[in-house]
Amino acid sequence: MSTPISIPKLGFSMTEGTLIEWMVPDGAQVEAGQIIYRLETDKVENDIESPAAGVLRISGVEGEVYEVGTQIGEIG
Repeated sequence: MSTPISIPKLGFSMTEGTLIEWMVPDGAQVEAGQIIYRLETDKVENDIESPAAGVLRISGVEGEVYEVGTQIGEIG
C-alpha cells in the first residue's frame, strides 16, 4: 500500500504552493520524518517531511505551482 505525497495546507489562507526542489531523487529509499522536498508559500520556503518510510516515486515537477491537496508523489 502506498502513501500519497500531497501539497499540505500550511496556513489559513494558503491555496497553492510552488514546488521549489526535491531533496531526494525519484526511486530513493526515505525514512519517516526525512525532509523530501521544499515548498514555497507566500514567499516563505518550507521543508516538508516524509509521512512514511519506503521508496519515493515523484510525479510533481520542480518550479510548478500546485493547489493544496494536489498529489505530487507517493511512497511505496
